[in-house]
Amino acid sequence: MKEKTENRRVRMTKGLLKEALLEQLETKDLAGISVTAICEAADVNRSTFYSYYNGPSDLLREIEAEVLDMIPQSPAVLDQQGEKQLLQSTTAFFDYVRKNEKTFRILFSGSADAGFSSRLVEILCSQHIPVIKTVNGQSPGFIQHYVANGTVGMLREWVNSGFPVSSREIAEMMYYLSRKVTG
Repeated sequence: MKEKTENRRVRMTKGLLKEALLEQLETKDLAGISVTAICEAADVNRSTFYSYYNGPSDLLREIEAEVLDMIPQSPAVLDQQGEKQLLQSTTAFFDYVRKNEKTFRILFSGSADAGFSSRLVEILCSQHIPVIKTVNGQSPGFIQHYVANGTVGMLREWVNSGFPVSSREIAEMMYYLSRKVTG
């Protein structure tokens, strides 16, 4: 569905459709949102919508994919320089979350899709949280999921409580806690 390079008009149209869907998700569940309602809110023809998406869930998946693509990669080596780099990139990601508060609040709500948090956990486990040695004979996968679920829970709470601490503070907190668990 996605073209290699989208021209400015396509990006603008998709942006309008995404914003319209997010507005609808503030008051309705995804199942209750029609293509017609999205198109009316975005002032876009239905045929234009269907040239990019099959339905509202496809549009939501693209929004989610954009968000998930912004998660910073862990450095290959977590020496002192790697830890500094990880904290900087994580802080930058949390700045992105803060800047896109509405999107994250909606994605974490049940109105968008209950599966977003699960997909976020899976991506964190598969691409961002390294498999570590076992602790007390436990499977590394259990520990990985524990850290990922804790990270998502903290992120959700941070967003829903109106960002009571800075991006740097939440990044340091998450890093400190994950290091305590993984040894």
